[in-house]
Amino acid sequence: FRKAQLLSILTLILTILLFVAVLYGPRSLGIFGILTVATLASYLVSRSIYYKFGAYIFTFSYTAIGFLTLYYGTATSVESAVSSTVFIAIIFSSVLLSRRSFILLVGLATLATFSVPLYSKTPLAVTDSIGRTGGIVLVAGAILYGISVFRENLEKEQIEEIKNTNRKLEDLAANLEERINERTQELQQVTEQTQQRASRLQAISDISQEIVSSITQKPDEVLGRITQIISKKLGYYHVGIFLLDKDEEYAVLRAANSRGGQKMLARRHQLKVGGIGIVGYVTQSGRPRIALDTTTDAVFFNNPDLPETRSEISLPLKYGSTIIGALDVQSSLPNAFKDEDVDTLSALANQIAIVIKNIQTAEDAKYGISNRTIKFAQRDIQHGYSFQPDGSIIMTTLPQNNPQLDKAIASGETVVLSAPSKDSQPTIAVPVKFRDQLIGIIHIESNETNRNWTEDEVSLVQAISDRAALALENARLLEDSQRRAAKEQAIGEISTKLGATADIEAILRTAVRELGAQISGTQVTVEIGGGKK
Repeated sequence: FRKAQLLSILTLILTILLFVAVLYGPRSLGIFGILTVATLASYLVSRSIYYKFGAYIFTFSYTAIGFLTLYYGTATSVESAVSSTVFIAIIFSSVLLSRRSFILLVGLATLATFSVPLYSKTPLAVTDSIGRTGGIVLVAGAILYGISVFRENLEKEQIEEIKNTNRKLEDLAANLEERINERTQELQQVTEQTQQRASRLQAISDISQEIVSSITQKPDEVLGRITQIISKKLGYYHVGIFLLDKDEEYAVLRAANSRGGQKMLARRHQLKVGGIGIVGYVTQSGRPRIALDTTTDAVFFNNPDLPETRSEISLPLKYGSTIIGALDVQSSLPNAFKDEDVDTLSALANQIAIVIKNIQTAEDAKYGISNRTIKFAQRDIQHGYSFQPDGSIIMTTLPQNNPQLDKAIASGETVVLSAPSKDSQPTIAVPVKFRDQLIGIIHIESNETNRNWTEDEVSLVQAISDRAALALENARLLEDSQRRAAKEQAIGEISTKLGATADIEAILRTAVRELGAQISGTQVTVEIGGGKK
């Protein structure tokens, strides 16, 4: 393309110059016309896809015209004929032609120069030297050939250097693109992991809220609800909760969400602590255990009720340092559990353990409250305190045959009587309840026979009733804990005194004395084998 541009510009300039030269009357109009036609033809061909053919026309025609002037005798001398067009053709052919064509042109020009005496009609001048002129043509061709070779080699080196630079840039771009792709993949993985972690944390939060909201249900209902929530939120097909029996010998399945789990509940499924299976291992060791592939895990127990299990994780339910059971989660996919699942599910297991312990504590408290409720309802405990009109407070008992009191005790609801009846004055009877268990009653009678109780007064009494129930229960718990602490302290002190001596008689005397001091108003006797007292 560059050669075509050079040829086009060169021939255009020469064509213009030749047309201008016509105005000055050239010496040989025929030769001049051939030169003009050849130049114009080269220009026209250079504008087409056959520009190489135009280069041949230009260089070979200009070379031939120089020797034609000698043949027709129109040249003034050999040197002028050769230097006028031949040298121009040789110079431009080194740029426009290929190496072979250039060598051919130089060879023909040299041969034609040395052969001038054979065909030239122009007389040789004194200054003409065929050998010198031919040598100049040959040397000029050699120099131009060397320059052409050097230029091509230089261009090749530049092209190769450009290619190397391009390859480096391409490699750099490829490496950069690869690194960008790697970083993008890493970011995507981190983003996915973050989203999964956030989703799991949100699921754990939702599970915790639902567990708290269901704590008022019955114990088995609460545990069953927990297994259903975990299965739904985290996508595991089986979730089971095991609790240790009173002897801590077996882990008993107490709740499960799957069909297989329901079958296991129906037959009272239990696993020996420390026995086969992951649950047995966890309830003994107190450490989580994962079976990533149940087909290869040696500890896994193949349960026929759960044939879809491919991976399993079991976590201990611990209250403080005490193991109370295990949370067992199973998936139908292999390798479904990761190390981070241990952390999230362990946090969930801790919450479940606290819920279970709270339920057990509430059941114990409820049992104590129920006993007091039964006694209260049967009026076995009837003493209380009464505020008198003069401002004094006296100990009293509940009135007998009072319809409002009887109704409030029987229904557990507030009873309000505004209009007096023949049996009682205007009355408010508000049950004192803790965890829906009746533990007392607030009874208010008005001295005014036409007293109408307002909603604010009734609400005030009910609010006092609620707070009194809570305060009474707290006082009972404090009293129980103090009594328990005193008992433990007494046992510790007596044990210390008994262990302070190795004499049997001294041990017996100490035991009798300390028991008598602790249990006042009694006679204490300690007997051992042999009839000694």
